[in-house]
Amino acid sequence: MRGSFDGSQVRAAENGTWLCNGAVVDGTGRPPFLGDVLLAGDEIKAVSAPVAEVDESDRIDCTGLTIVPGFIDIHTHSDVSFLHEPGAGSKVAQGVTTEVIGNCGFSPFPVARSRRDALEEFITGIGFPRQRVWWDDLAGFAEAVTASGPVMNVVPLVGHGALRIACTGSTDVHLDRADLERLAASLGKSLEQGAFGMSSGLTYVPSKFANLDELVRLGRVLAEHGAMYATHARATPGTEPFEEAIAVCRAAGVKLQFSHVALNDPKMWRRAPEVVALFQAAADRGLDVRYDVYPYHASASALTQYLPGWLQESGETGIREQLSSGRLYDRARRELSRGLFGAIPWDWSRVVFSFVDTGRPELAGRSVAQAAEALDTGPEDLCLDLCARYGNRVQVVLFYRDEADVEFFLADPLSIVGSDGSAMTEDAPGKPHPRNFGAHARLIERYVRARSVVDLPTAVHKSTLAAAERLGLIDRGRIAAGAKADIAVLDLAAVRERATWADPCRYAEGVRHVWINGRQVVAYGRTTGARAGRFLLRGR
Repeated sequence: MRGSFDGSQVRAAENGTWLCNGAVVDGTGRPPFLGDVLLAGDEIKAVSAPVAEVDESDRIDCTGLTIVPGFIDIHTHSDVSFLHEPGAGSKVAQGVTTEVIGNCGFSPFPVARSRRDALEEFITGIGFPRQRVWWDDLAGFAEAVTASGPVMNVVPLVGHGALRIACTGSTDVHLDRADLERLAASLGKSLEQGAFGMSSGLTYVPSKFANLDELVRLGRVLAEHGAMYATHARATPGTEPFEEAIAVCRAAGVKLQFSHVALNDPKMWRRAPEVVALFQAAADRGLDVRYDVYPYHASASALTQYLPGWLQESGETGIREQLSSGRLYDRARRELSRGLFGAIPWDWSRVVFSFVDTGRPELAGRSVAQAAEALDTGPEDLCLDLCARYGNRVQVVLFYRDEADVEFFLADPLSIVGSDGSAMTEDAPGKPHPRNFGAHARLIERYVRARSVVDLPTAVHKSTLAAAERLGLIDRGRIAAGAKADIAVLDLAAVRERATWADPCRYAEGVRHVWINGRQVVAYGRTTGARAGRFLLRGR
Protein backbone atom coordinates (compact mmCIF):
# COMPACT_ATOMS: atom_id res chain seq x y z
CA MET A 1 0.00 0.00 0.00
CA ARG A 2 2.10 2.84 -1.30
CA GLY A 3 0.82 6.43 -1.51
CA SER A 4 -2.74 7.66 -1.51
CA PHE A 5 -5.50 6.95 -3.97
CA ASP A 6 -7.32 9.74 -5.77
CA GLY A 7 -10.60 9.78 -3.84
CA SER A 8 -12.51 11.08 -6.85
CA GLN A 9 -12.18 7.62 -8.41
CA VAL A 10 -13.84 5.79 -5.52
CA ARG A 11 -17.22 4.47 -6.62
CA ALA A 12 -19.97 5.13 -4.10
CA ALA A 13 -23.26 5.14 -5.97
CA GLU A 14 -26.30 6.98 -4.65
CA ASN A 15 -28.15 3.72 -4.10
CA GLY A 16 -25.16 1.86 -2.77
CA THR A 17 -22.20 -0.08 -4.08
CA TRP A 18 -22.31 -3.72 -5.17
CA LEU A 19 -19.24 -5.88 -4.61
CA CYS A 20 -19.79 -8.42 -7.36
CA ASN A 21 -18.68 -11.99 -8.05
CA GLY A 22 -16.41 -12.38 -5.03
CA ALA A 23 -15.74 -15.40 -2.86
CA VAL A 24 -17.58 -14.40 0.30
CA VAL A 25 -16.10 -15.60 3.61
CA ASP A 26 -18.74 -14.30 5.97
CA GLY A 27 -16.97 -14.58 9.35
CA THR A 28 -19.05 -17.45 10.74
CA GLY A 29 -16.54 -20.13 9.82
CA ARG A 30 -18.70 -21.48 7.01
CA PRO A 31 -17.10 -22.29 3.63
CA PRO A 32 -16.79 -19.51 1.06
CA PHE A 33 -19.59 -18.97 -1.46
CA LEU A 34 -19.73 -16.98 -4.69
CA GLY A 35 -21.82 -13.90 -4.13
CA ASP A 36 -22.49 -10.20 -4.25
CA VAL A 37 -22.58 -7.80 -1.31
CA LEU A 38 -24.49 -4.50 -1.36
CA LEU A 39 -23.17 -1.64 0.76
CA ALA A 40 -25.39 1.39 1.38
CA GLY A 41 -24.90 4.08 4.00
CA ASP A 42 -22.96 2.52 6.86
CA GLU A 43 -24.55 -0.92 6.52
CA ILE A 44 -24.54 -4.08 4.48
CA LYS A 45 -27.94 -4.00 2.78
CA ALA A 46 -27.92 -7.34 1.01
CA VAL A 47 -25.89 -10.50 0.46
CA SER A 48 -26.94 -12.59 -2.50
CA ALA A 49 -25.97 -14.92 -5.28
CA PRO A 50 -24.41 -13.01 -8.20
CA VAL A 51 -26.84 -10.41 -9.52
CA ALA A 52 -27.05 -10.24 -13.29
CA GLU A 53 -28.37 -6.70 -13.64
CA VAL A 54 -26.19 -4.15 -11.85
CA ASP A 55 -25.31 -0.77 -13.33
CA GLU A 56 -21.59 -0.47 -14.05
CA SER A 57 -21.40 2.74 -12.03
CA ASP A 58 -22.74 0.91 -8.97
CA ARG A 59 -20.41 -2.09 -8.94
CA ILE A 60 -16.87 -3.14 -8.11
CA ASP A 61 -15.85 -6.34 -9.81
CA CYS A 62 -14.44 -8.78 -7.24
CA THR A 63 -13.93 -11.70 -9.60
CA GLY A 64 -11.03 -13.76 -8.29
CA LEU A 65 -11.03 -11.83 -5.02
CA THR A 66 -12.22 -12.70 -1.51
CA ILE A 67 -14.71 -10.58 0.45
CA VAL A 68 -14.37 -10.78 4.24
CA PRO A 69 -15.62 -8.79 7.23
CA GLY A 70 -13.14 -6.17 8.38
CA PHE A 71 -10.78 -7.72 10.90
CA ILE A 72 -11.32 -6.87 14.57
CA ASP A 73 -7.98 -6.82 16.36
CA ILE A 74 -8.92 -7.91 19.88
CA HIS A 75 -5.58 -7.04 21.43
CA THR A 76 -3.82 -3.80 20.47
CA HIS A 77 -1.93 -0.90 21.98
CA SER A 78 -3.25 1.80 19.66
CA ASP A 79 -4.46 3.81 22.67
CA VAL A 80 -2.83 7.04 21.51
CA SER A 81 -2.03 6.09 17.89
CA PHE A 82 -4.78 8.23 16.41
CA LEU A 83 -3.95 11.24 18.56
CA HIS A 84 -0.42 11.17 17.15
CA GLU A 85 -1.42 10.20 13.59
CA PRO A 86 -5.16 9.79 12.85
CA GLY A 87 -4.47 8.12 9.51
CA ALA A 88 -1.93 5.57 10.79
CA GLY A 89 -2.24 2.92 8.11
CA SER A 90 -0.38 -0.19 9.24
CA LYS A 91 -3.60 -1.93 10.27
CA VAL A 92 -6.03 -0.88 7.52
CA ALA A 93 -3.41 -2.04 5.03
CA GLN A 94 -4.10 -5.56 6.35
CA GLY A 95 -7.89 -5.22 6.34
CA VAL A 96 -8.20 -4.43 10.05
CA THR A 97 -11.13 -2.08 10.66
CA THR A 98 -11.44 -2.11 14.48
CA GLU A 99 -8.80 -1.79 17.19
CA VAL A 100 -9.45 -2.92 20.78
CA ILE A 101 -7.37 -0.68 23.06
CA GLY A 102 -6.75 -0.55 26.81
CA ASN A 103 -4.94 -3.88 27.00
CA CYS A 104 -2.29 -5.16 29.44
CA GLY A 105 -3.46 -2.82 32.20
CA PHE A 106 -2.69 0.31 30.13
CA SER A 107 -5.30 2.90 29.24
CA PRO A 108 -5.29 6.73 29.01
CA PHE A 109 -8.13 6.91 31.53
CA PRO A 110 -9.36 7.30 34.24
CA VAL A 111 -7.39 10.34 35.35
CA ALA A 112 -6.77 11.68 38.84
CA ARG A 113 -5.68 15.29 38.44
CA SER A 114 -3.01 14.95 41.14
CA ARG A 115 -1.51 11.95 39.27
CA ARG A 116 -1.91 13.11 35.69
CA ASP A 117 1.86 13.16 35.15
CA ALA A 118 2.14 9.59 36.46
CA LEU A 119 -0.49 8.40 33.97
CA GLU A 120 1.19 10.21 31.07
CA GLU A 121 4.47 8.53 31.94
CA PHE A 122 2.76 5.16 32.41
CA ILE A 123 1.25 5.06 28.93
CA THR A 124 4.63 5.72 27.30
CA GLY A 125 5.24 2.07 28.20
CA ILE A 126 3.20 1.01 25.17
CA GLY A 127 5.83 2.52 22.89
CA PHE A 128 4.62 5.98 21.88
CA PRO A 129 6.00 9.43 22.71
CA ARG A 130 4.54 11.07 25.79
CA GLN A 131 0.95 12.08 25.19
CA ARG A 132 -0.48 15.05 27.05
CA VAL A 133 -3.63 13.96 28.89
CA TRP A 134 -6.15 16.79 29.03
CA TRP A 135 -9.27 14.67 29.63
CA ASP A 136 -10.45 13.20 32.95
CA ASP A 137 -12.26 10.01 32.03
CA LEU A 138 -13.35 7.71 29.22
CA ALA A 139 -15.98 10.16 28.02
CA GLY A 140 -13.37 12.88 27.59
CA PHE A 141 -10.88 10.52 25.95
CA ALA A 142 -13.54 9.33 23.50
CA GLU A 143 -14.22 12.95 22.55
CA ALA A 144 -10.49 13.57 21.99
CA VAL A 145 -10.07 10.54 19.73
CA THR A 146 -13.27 11.30 17.82
CA ALA A 147 -12.12 14.87 17.25
CA SER A 148 -8.86 13.57 15.76
CA GLY A 149 -10.78 11.75 13.01
CA PRO A 150 -9.42 8.19 13.34
CA VAL A 151 -9.12 6.12 10.20
CA MET A 152 -10.58 3.06 11.95
CA ASN A 153 -12.94 2.05 14.76
CA VAL A 154 -11.75 2.08 18.37
CA VAL A 155 -13.11 -0.17 21.14
CA PRO A 156 -11.96 0.70 24.70
CA LEU A 157 -11.10 -1.45 27.69
CA VAL A 158 -10.08 0.26 30.92
CA GLY A 159 -6.64 -0.67 32.20
CA HIS A 160 -6.23 -1.93 35.75
CA GLY A 161 -2.87 -0.14 35.98
CA ALA A 162 -4.53 3.15 35.09
CA LEU A 163 -7.29 2.50 37.65
CA ARG A 164 -4.71 1.88 40.36
CA ILE A 165 -2.70 5.00 39.48
CA ALA A 166 -5.86 7.12 39.67
CA CYS A 167 -7.08 5.61 42.94
CA THR A 168 -4.01 4.60 44.95
CA GLY A 169 -0.88 5.53 42.97
CA SER A 170 1.94 3.35 41.66
CA THR A 171 3.43 2.02 44.87
CA ASP A 172 3.15 -1.46 46.34
CA VAL A 173 0.80 -0.71 49.21
CA HIS A 174 -1.77 -2.85 50.94
CA LEU A 175 -5.25 -1.91 49.75
CA ASP A 176 -7.82 -1.84 52.50
CA ARG A 177 -11.56 -2.23 52.01
CA ALA A 178 -12.00 1.48 51.29
CA ASP A 179 -9.27 1.39 48.63
CA LEU A 180 -10.88 -1.61 46.96
CA GLU A 181 -14.25 0.10 46.91
CA ARG A 182 -12.71 3.21 45.31
CA LEU A 183 -11.20 0.99 42.63
CA ALA A 184 -14.51 -0.78 42.12
CA ALA A 185 -16.39 2.51 41.86
CA SER A 186 -13.89 3.91 39.35
CA LEU A 187 -14.15 0.75 37.27
CA GLY A 188 -17.94 0.96 37.42
CA LYS A 189 -17.85 4.55 36.15
CA SER A 190 -15.71 3.58 33.14
CA LEU A 191 -18.06 0.70 32.36
CA GLU A 192 -21.08 2.98 32.59
CA GLN A 193 -19.35 5.38 30.20
CA GLY A 194 -18.98 2.57 27.67
CA ALA A 195 -15.83 0.52 28.35
CA PHE A 196 -16.18 -3.04 27.11
CA GLY A 197 -14.20 -4.51 30.00
CA MET A 198 -11.04 -4.24 32.05
CA SER A 199 -7.55 -5.52 31.41
CA SER A 200 -4.82 -6.33 33.90
CA GLY A 201 -1.08 -6.24 33.27
CA LEU A 202 0.28 -8.44 36.04
CA THR A 203 3.95 -8.08 35.11
CA TYR A 204 3.71 -4.27 35.02
CA VAL A 205 3.81 -1.80 37.91
CA PRO A 206 1.34 -1.10 39.47
CA SER A 207 -0.99 -3.83 38.20
CA LYS A 208 1.47 -6.50 39.32
CA PHE A 209 0.85 -5.56 42.96
CA ALA A 210 -2.75 -6.80 42.83
CA ASN A 211 -3.58 -9.96 44.76
CA LEU A 212 -6.31 -12.47 43.99
CA ASP A 213 -8.86 -10.77 46.25
CA GLU A 214 -8.46 -7.47 44.39
CA LEU A 215 -8.85 -9.10 40.98
CA VAL A 216 -11.91 -11.04 42.12
CA ARG A 217 -13.54 -7.89 43.56
CA LEU A 218 -13.07 -6.05 40.29
CA GLY A 219 -14.08 -9.15 38.34
CA ARG A 220 -17.43 -9.10 40.13
CA VAL A 221 -17.99 -5.51 39.00
CA LEU A 222 -17.28 -6.62 35.45
CA ALA A 223 -19.66 -9.56 35.79
CA GLU A 224 -22.43 -7.28 37.07
CA HIS A 225 -22.06 -5.22 33.89
CA GLY A 226 -21.70 -8.22 31.56
CA ALA A 227 -18.21 -6.99 30.65
CA MET A 228 -14.99 -8.84 29.89
CA TYR A 229 -11.85 -9.40 31.97
CA ALA A 230 -8.72 -9.50 29.79
CA THR A 231 -5.51 -10.42 31.55
CA HIS A 232 -1.84 -10.10 30.73
CA ALA A 233 -0.93 -12.71 33.31
CA ARG A 234 1.92 -12.99 35.78
CA ALA A 235 5.21 -14.61 34.80
CA THR A 236 5.07 -17.22 37.54
CA PRO A 237 6.37 -20.77 37.01
CA GLY A 238 4.69 -23.49 34.99
CA THR A 239 0.94 -23.25 34.54
CA GLU A 240 0.36 -20.92 37.52
CA PRO A 241 -0.47 -17.85 35.37
CA PHE A 242 -3.25 -19.72 33.59
CA GLU A 243 -4.57 -21.23 36.79
CA GLU A 244 -4.78 -17.82 38.49
CA ALA A 245 -6.69 -16.32 35.57
CA ILE A 246 -9.16 -19.20 35.60
CA ALA A 247 -9.50 -18.83 39.39
CA VAL A 248 -10.56 -15.18 38.95
CA CYS A 249 -13.05 -16.23 36.28
CA ARG A 250 -14.53 -18.90 38.53
CA ALA A 251 -14.67 -16.84 41.74
CA ALA A 252 -16.04 -13.67 40.12
CA GLY A 253 -18.26 -15.28 37.50
CA VAL A 254 -16.65 -13.05 34.89
CA LYS A 255 -15.96 -13.59 31.21
CA LEU A 256 -12.21 -14.31 30.83
CA GLN A 257 -10.09 -13.31 27.85
CA PHE A 258 -6.53 -14.48 28.45
CA SER A 259 -4.26 -12.09 26.58
CA HIS A 260 -1.58 -13.04 24.03
CA VAL A 261 -1.18 -16.59 25.30
CA ALA A 262 2.45 -17.73 25.05
CA LEU A 263 5.09 -19.86 26.73
CA ASN A 264 8.16 -17.70 27.32
CA ASP A 265 10.05 -20.05 29.61
CA PRO A 266 12.15 -22.57 27.63
CA LYS A 267 11.19 -25.14 30.28
CA MET A 268 7.59 -24.74 29.09
CA TRP A 269 8.24 -24.90 25.35
CA ARG A 270 6.18 -27.54 23.52
CA ARG A 271 3.68 -27.70 26.41
CA ALA A 272 0.92 -25.78 24.62
CA PRO A 273 -1.36 -28.88 24.69
CA GLU A 274 -1.18 -28.86 28.49
CA VAL A 275 -2.19 -25.19 28.64
CA VAL A 276 -5.02 -25.64 26.15
CA ALA A 277 -6.28 -28.57 28.24
CA LEU A 278 -6.57 -26.22 31.24
CA PHE A 279 -8.71 -23.76 29.27
CA GLN A 280 -10.82 -26.54 27.78
CA ALA A 281 -11.41 -28.11 31.19
CA ALA A 282 -12.56 -24.72 32.49
CA ALA A 283 -14.90 -24.30 29.52
CA ASP A 284 -16.25 -27.81 30.07
CA ARG A 285 -17.10 -26.78 33.65
CA GLY A 286 -19.21 -23.96 32.25
CA LEU A 287 -16.73 -21.10 32.66
CA ASP A 288 -16.67 -18.45 29.95
CA VAL A 289 -13.03 -18.61 28.89
CA ARG A 290 -11.22 -17.75 25.65
CA TYR A 291 -7.74 -16.50 24.82
CA ASP A 292 -6.01 -14.56 22.08
CA VAL A 293 -2.75 -15.25 20.31
CA TYR A 294 -0.61 -13.42 17.78
CA PRO A 295 1.27 -15.24 15.01
CA TYR A 296 4.90 -14.64 16.03
CA HIS A 297 7.48 -16.42 18.16
CA ALA A 298 8.71 -13.15 19.71
CA SER A 299 7.23 -10.58 22.08
CA ALA A 300 7.97 -6.90 22.65
CA SER A 301 7.68 -4.32 25.42
CA ALA A 302 9.46 -1.56 27.29
CA LEU A 303 12.70 -2.80 28.84
CA THR A 304 11.66 -1.22 32.16
CA GLN A 305 9.09 -4.01 32.56
CA TYR A 306 11.91 -6.40 33.44
CA LEU A 307 13.41 -4.26 36.19
CA PRO A 308 12.67 -5.17 39.82
CA GLY A 309 9.25 -3.95 40.90
CA TRP A 310 10.57 -1.77 43.73
CA LEU A 311 12.72 0.11 41.24
CA GLN A 312 9.71 0.97 39.06
CA GLU A 313 7.32 2.19 41.76
CA SER A 314 8.26 5.88 41.53
CA GLY A 315 8.36 5.97 37.74
CA GLU A 316 11.18 7.08 35.47
CA THR A 317 12.43 9.73 37.88
CA GLY A 318 12.54 7.14 40.66
CA ILE A 319 14.48 4.72 38.48
CA ARG A 320 17.04 7.39 37.68
CA GLU A 321 17.40 8.57 41.29
CA GLN A 322 17.65 5.11 42.82
CA LEU A 323 20.22 3.91 40.30
CA SER A 324 22.42 6.87 41.24
CA SER A 325 22.91 5.18 44.64
CA GLY A 326 25.72 2.64 44.55
CA ARG A 327 23.97 0.36 47.05
CA LEU A 328 20.65 0.36 45.21
CA TYR A 329 22.39 0.02 41.86
CA ASP A 330 24.14 -3.12 43.08
CA ARG A 331 20.85 -4.51 44.36
CA ALA A 332 19.10 -3.76 41.05
CA ARG A 333 21.92 -5.33 39.05
CA ARG A 334 21.89 -8.43 41.24
CA GLU A 335 18.12 -8.88 40.96
CA LEU A 336 18.05 -8.17 37.22
CA SER A 337 20.75 -10.80 36.64
CA ARG A 338 18.47 -13.48 38.12
CA GLY A 339 16.65 -13.63 34.82
CA LEU A 340 13.59 -12.60 32.86
CA PHE A 341 10.91 -11.79 35.46
CA GLY A 342 13.44 -12.92 38.06
CA ALA A 343 13.15 -16.57 37.05
CA ILE A 344 13.86 -17.34 33.38
CA PRO A 345 17.62 -17.33 32.65
CA TRP A 346 18.67 -14.45 30.40
CA ASP A 347 19.93 -15.16 26.93
CA TRP A 348 20.88 -11.62 25.99
CA SER A 349 21.34 -12.61 22.34
CA ARG A 350 17.54 -13.14 22.25
CA VAL A 351 16.77 -9.62 23.54
CA VAL A 352 16.93 -7.08 20.70
CA PHE A 353 16.60 -3.31 20.96
CA SER A 354 13.81 -2.01 18.75
CA PHE A 355 13.96 1.63 19.84
CA VAL A 356 16.09 3.61 22.30
CA ASP A 357 14.68 7.14 22.39
CA THR A 358 16.05 9.50 19.76
CA GLY A 359 19.51 9.67 21.29
CA ARG A 360 20.68 6.15 20.47
CA PRO A 361 19.33 5.16 17.03
CA GLU A 362 22.38 2.97 16.38
CA LEU A 363 21.15 0.44 18.95
CA ALA A 364 17.93 -0.41 17.10
CA GLY A 365 18.17 -3.91 15.66
CA ARG A 366 21.11 -4.96 17.84
CA SER A 367 20.83 -7.52 20.60
CA VAL A 368 21.71 -6.57 24.16
CA ALA A 369 24.62 -9.02 23.92
CA GLN A 370 25.97 -7.36 20.76
CA ALA A 371 25.55 -3.83 22.09
CA ALA A 372 27.13 -4.65 25.46
CA GLU A 373 30.13 -6.28 23.81
CA ALA A 374 30.62 -3.31 21.47
CA LEU A 375 30.43 -0.89 24.41
CA ASP A 376 32.67 -3.06 26.59
CA THR A 377 30.14 -3.34 29.40
CA GLY A 378 27.95 -5.99 30.94
CA PRO A 379 24.41 -6.63 29.65
CA GLU A 380 22.83 -5.80 33.00
CA ASP A 381 24.85 -2.59 33.30
CA LEU A 382 23.84 -1.53 29.80
CA CYS A 383 20.16 -2.17 30.53
CA LEU A 384 20.23 -0.25 33.80
CA ASP A 385 22.09 2.65 32.22
CA LEU A 386 19.62 2.93 29.33
CA CYS A 387 16.57 2.64 31.58
CA ALA A 388 17.99 5.36 33.86
CA ARG A 389 18.60 7.65 30.88
CA TYR A 390 15.52 6.98 28.73
CA GLY A 391 12.95 5.21 30.92
CA ASN A 392 10.05 3.65 29.03
CA ARG A 393 11.49 4.86 25.73
CA VAL A 394 13.74 1.81 25.64
CA GLN A 395 11.81 -0.83 23.70
CA VAL A 396 12.92 -4.41 23.10
CA VAL A 397 11.87 -7.53 21.19
CA LEU A 398 12.36 -10.87 22.95
CA PHE A 399 12.75 -14.11 21.01
CA TYR A 400 11.62 -16.38 23.84
CA ARG A 401 8.96 -18.55 22.21
CA ASP A 402 8.68 -21.75 20.21
CA GLU A 403 6.98 -21.91 16.82
CA ALA A 404 5.28 -25.24 17.58
CA ASP A 405 3.43 -23.64 20.50
CA VAL A 406 2.34 -20.69 18.34
CA GLU A 407 0.84 -23.07 15.79
CA PHE A 408 -0.91 -25.19 18.40
CA PHE A 409 -2.56 -22.15 19.98
CA LEU A 410 -3.60 -20.77 16.58
CA ALA A 411 -5.29 -24.04 15.66
CA ASP A 412 -7.25 -24.38 18.91
CA PRO A 413 -10.97 -23.52 18.66
CA LEU A 414 -10.78 -21.38 21.82
CA SER A 415 -8.23 -18.98 20.35
CA ILE A 416 -8.92 -15.59 18.79
CA VAL A 417 -6.32 -13.76 16.71
CA GLY A 418 -4.94 -10.39 17.81
CA SER A 419 -1.72 -8.55 17.04
CA ASP A 420 -0.56 -7.06 20.36
CA GLY A 421 0.56 -4.24 18.08
CA SER A 422 -0.32 -0.64 17.32
CA ALA A 423 -1.48 1.29 14.29
CA MET A 424 1.60 3.06 12.92
CA THR A 425 2.91 4.81 9.84
CA GLU A 426 5.78 3.62 7.67
CA ASP A 427 8.01 6.37 9.05
CA ALA A 428 7.75 5.10 12.64
CA PRO A 429 11.12 5.37 14.44
CA GLY A 430 13.40 2.45 15.24
CA LYS A 431 12.71 -1.17 14.38
CA PRO A 432 9.41 -2.01 16.06
CA HIS A 433 8.01 -5.53 16.18
CA PRO A 434 6.63 -6.52 12.73
CA ARG A 435 3.31 -7.38 14.41
CA ASN A 436 2.44 -3.68 14.14
CA PHE A 437 2.46 -3.96 10.35
CA GLY A 438 1.85 -7.58 9.45
CA ALA A 439 0.04 -9.81 11.98
CA HIS A 440 -3.14 -10.44 9.99
CA ALA A 441 -1.34 -10.62 6.66
CA ARG A 442 1.07 -13.12 8.21
CA LEU A 443 -1.85 -15.18 9.49
CA ILE A 444 -3.10 -15.64 5.94
CA GLU A 445 0.25 -15.85 4.17
CA ARG A 446 2.03 -18.20 6.56
CA TYR A 447 -0.55 -20.07 8.60
CA VAL A 448 -3.32 -20.43 6.01
CA ARG A 449 -1.55 -20.60 2.65
CA ALA A 450 1.94 -21.90 3.43
CA ARG A 451 1.52 -24.10 6.50
CA SER A 452 -2.20 -24.97 6.55
CA VAL A 453 -2.39 -24.56 10.32
CA VAL A 454 -5.95 -23.24 9.91
CA ASP A 455 -8.16 -22.96 6.85
CA LEU A 456 -9.30 -19.59 5.53
CA PRO A 457 -12.84 -19.58 7.00
CA THR A 458 -11.43 -20.45 10.42
CA ALA A 459 -8.72 -17.77 10.21
CA VAL A 460 -11.31 -15.17 9.20
CA HIS A 461 -13.67 -16.28 11.98
CA LYS A 462 -10.91 -15.97 14.60
CA SER A 463 -10.21 -12.44 13.32
CA THR A 464 -13.79 -11.21 13.00
CA LEU A 465 -16.96 -12.72 14.45
CA ALA A 466 -15.18 -14.54 17.30
CA ALA A 467 -13.78 -11.20 18.49
CA ALA A 468 -17.07 -9.36 17.91
CA GLU A 469 -19.03 -11.89 19.95
CA ARG A 470 -16.47 -11.80 22.73
CA LEU A 471 -16.84 -8.04 23.00
CA GLY A 472 -20.58 -7.89 22.43
CA LEU A 473 -20.31 -6.04 19.12
CA ILE A 474 -23.59 -7.35 17.74
CA ASP A 475 -23.47 -5.53 14.41
CA ARG A 476 -19.88 -6.17 13.34
CA GLY A 477 -17.65 -9.09 12.45
CA ARG A 478 -19.87 -10.76 9.85
CA ILE A 479 -21.11 -10.28 6.32
CA ALA A 480 -24.87 -10.24 6.67
CA ALA A 481 -27.69 -7.84 5.89
CA GLY A 482 -27.98 -5.28 8.69
CA ALA A 483 -24.37 -5.54 9.83
CA LYS A 484 -22.15 -2.48 9.71
CA ALA A 485 -20.29 -2.09 6.45
CA ASP A 486 -16.79 -2.94 7.71
CA ILE A 487 -15.46 -4.93 4.75
CA ALA A 488 -12.13 -5.98 3.26
CA VAL A 489 -11.55 -7.38 -0.21
CA LEU A 490 -8.44 -9.52 -0.51
CA ASP A 491 -6.37 -10.76 -3.42
CA LEU A 492 -5.75 -13.91 -1.44
CA ALA A 493 -2.74 -15.17 -3.40
CA ALA A 494 -1.06 -11.75 -3.12
CA VAL A 495 -1.58 -11.16 0.62
CA ARG A 496 1.83 -10.96 2.24
CA GLU A 497 3.60 -9.42 5.18
CA ARG A 498 6.33 -7.08 3.96
CA ALA A 499 7.54 -6.21 7.45
CA THR A 500 10.70 -8.02 8.52
CA TRP A 501 12.75 -7.93 11.70
CA ALA A 502 15.42 -5.91 9.91
CA ASP A 503 12.98 -3.64 8.05
CA PRO A 504 9.67 -3.73 9.91
CA CYS A 505 7.98 -0.45 8.98
CA ARG A 506 6.43 -1.63 5.73
CA TYR A 507 2.74 -1.95 4.98
CA ALA A 508 1.37 -5.34 3.99
CA GLU A 509 0.20 -6.11 0.46
CA GLY A 510 -2.72 -7.94 -1.10
CA VAL A 511 -5.64 -6.03 0.42
CA ARG A 512 -7.42 -4.43 -2.54
CA HIS A 513 -10.29 -2.58 -0.86
CA VAL A 514 -11.43 -1.70 2.67
CA TRP A 515 -14.64 -0.04 3.83
CA ILE A 516 -15.20 1.18 7.37
CA ASN A 517 -18.73 2.19 8.31
CA GLY A 518 -19.54 2.21 4.61
CA ARG A 519 -16.77 4.61 3.59
CA GLN A 520 -13.91 3.36 1.44
CA VAL A 521 -10.55 3.84 3.16
CA VAL A 522 -8.54 1.62 0.79
CA ALA A 523 -9.21 1.48 -2.94
CA TYR A 524 -7.22 -0.65 -5.36
CA GLY A 525 -4.51 -1.16 -2.78
CA ARG A 526 -4.06 2.48 -1.79
CA THR A 527 -5.45 4.60 1.03
CA THR A 528 -8.16 7.08 0.07
CA GLY A 529 -7.58 9.56 2.90
CA ALA A 530 -11.04 8.93 4.36
CA ARG A 531 -11.20 9.04 8.16
CA ALA A 532 -14.14 6.72 8.66
CA GLY A 533 -13.52 5.33 12.14
CA ARG A 534 -15.80 5.65 15.13
CA PHE A 535 -15.12 5.44 18.85
CA LEU A 536 -17.44 2.63 19.87
CA LEU A 537 -18.95 2.53 23.35
CA ARG A 538 -20.61 -0.48 24.93
CA GLY A 539 -24.37 -0.25 25.00
CA ARG A 540 -24.44 2.80 22.72
